[in-house]
Amino acid sequence: MGENSHFSHKIYKNNPLLFKSYIGMKVNILTEDNTMISGVVYTVDPVSESVVLLQGCQQNNLKIIFGHAIKNINICSNQSYELPELFTNAPVNILQTTLEERKNAVIKLLRENRFPVKEQNDILTIENILSIKPPYEPSDCICDNSIILRRIQSFLSRIQI
Repeated sequence: MGENSHFSHKIYKNNPLLFKSYIGMKVNILTEDNTMISGVVYTVDPVSESVVLLQGCQQNNLKIIFGHAIKNINICSNQSYELPELFTNAPVNILQTTLEERKNAVIKLLRENRFPVKEQNDILTIENILSIKPPYEPSDCICDNSIILRRIQSFLSRIQI
């Protein structure tokens, strides 16, 4: 009896390292309906085996090929392409005085509500659980605890600077 014989789902049989090796590579994907799709692999979902391709001259077009539609993946060359940062926030140009004013307002609000806020290198922290990076907006909060995160974001959304 084989070692994987009691696992029937393909997730237990696929090779995530193979999927990882596709990232950044130019590939040709043959689909079940015999369509050939080319592009650079941006990411692969190891569960659904879906592939996200960057297409176009500047690789500004994304295409998702669902795992169930993929018949074959061929790597075109061993050259790895540099992948662009997608889905990043556009840099916000804020005056330093406005940024300092907002930071002080955030510190004041948090301390008024009895949160032990500390500042280190322009990053505000609360008990090493939550961090707030400049420009100190609700979306700039980082926290693993979703309840704490929502509560602090709610406080920050009250600041009108």
